[in-house]
Amino acid sequence: MKQEYLKLTGSWGDITLVCGNTHDEPIEMVLQEGPSSLFYACPKYHRENRSEGERTCNNRLSIDDFLKALEALHGKIIEAELQDEKLQLTNYEWKDRKGTRYKVLKHEGNQLTISVFNKKAIITYP
Repeated sequence: MKQEYLKLTGSWGDITLVCGNTHDEPIEMVLQEGPSSLFYACPKYHRENRSEGERTCNNRLSIDDFLKALEALHGKIIEAELQDEKLQLTNYEWKDRKGTRYKVLKHEGNQLTISVFNKKAIITYP
């Protein structure tokens, strides 16, 4: 299944996920090892990545949800290709069925920077 989604941009390295929570500057999400699988998380979850008095950020995205987000983008790209259009995804926004919000902040060539805000994770783990 992963190989199909890697074709979106050629490699996962072409996609940068950033935390869409209330940070002053975009913060790149990092892969974390969970109890049962890998997931992307805001580095501000860990004390060593926060300034004194800065709140914890619990924003995260499972690998399964990441793949589903790529599937949504892949569908848009295929639709455009079928109409002989070159798609520019900058500022494209969508929500998944769980309510996670995504926004393409930058689309240059094969490089995508995508903001992720998983409200359920923020509320569930204060």
